[in-house]
Amino acid sequence: MFKGIFTPIVTPFDEKEAIDYQKLQSNLRKWGDTALEGLVVLGSNGEFPYLTEQEKLDVSTYVLKEKPDHQKVIVGASHESLYQTMRFIEKIQPFEPSALLILPPHYYKGSMKEEVLYQYFVDVAEFSPIPLMLYNMPGNTGINMPAPLVARLSHHPNIVGIKDTAGNIVQLSQIIWDTEDDFSVFAGSASYLLPAFTVGAKGATLALGNVMADECCRIHELVNEGEFLQAREKQLKLIRINTLVTSGIGVPALKYAMDVMGYQGGAPRKPMQQLSESQKEVVKKALIEAGACL
Repeated sequence: MFKGIFTPIVTPFDEKEAIDYQKLQSNLRKWGDTALEGLVVLGSNGEFPYLTEQEKLDVSTYVLKEKPDHQKVIVGASHESLYQTMRFIEKIQPFEPSALLILPPHYYKGSMKEEVLYQYFVDVAEFSPIPLMLYNMPGNTGINMPAPLVARLSHHPNIVGIKDTAGNIVQLSQIIWDTEDDFSVFAGSASYLLPAFTVGAKGATLALGNVMADECCRIHELVNEGEFLQAREKQLKLIRINTLVTSGIGVPALKYAMDVMGYQGGAPRKPMQQLSESQKEVVKKALIEAGACL
């Protein structure tokens, strides 16, 4: 079973927008000193849609080779066709990721009816020697995977969990209620981390974990200790900075926050833009309000 706090790691680039592996290695060392259970490579915060297929394989295999020994690595394997997904799995399988994170295909979203999505995920699960975690990200895909579909898919022995970034605590609760205890339901944002744990989520995959990993992990620890008032206080302090690095500004704000906190964030790939000076001040202020030591 997957549990605990994971972070979908950023992909650092150099001044020519090539992947900067020296910066990535520096980040891996720093994340290794945190309480993170694991890392997700090629998640949304890794800018995976902006990477070539070879870059996706290169950065994934690098992280799998260089990761801290005690941390798991989940690799994003989302592609638009079953054929592409299977080819990627064939190439990444020898490097033994802990699991694969799979979005629903969404470019032809009008054709992606529930039965089509069900068959797609079952086909991937049947093909893959690596366990799958579903990835519900309607904000980016335009497709919401409803609780009944997730419950059906959870019966497949190779589909072991879901990262749900819909932000709908009722839907998240329904998924937890409708699935077995060994199915790992993960919150997809620090904005509702405490509510997710309260209704039974096993863990979370958090953008904010890139820069405030221990603070996010502490909420999980407090819940396990039954210290809900302290957990509530810490949860509320994270709301503003989490909004900025996710739905508010997004990856550019996350990378800048990492720079401020001593990580290697740097610039996003274009067309995303670096922050303005006024935006930088907003992010710094939110970090201070969240209790970050600048």
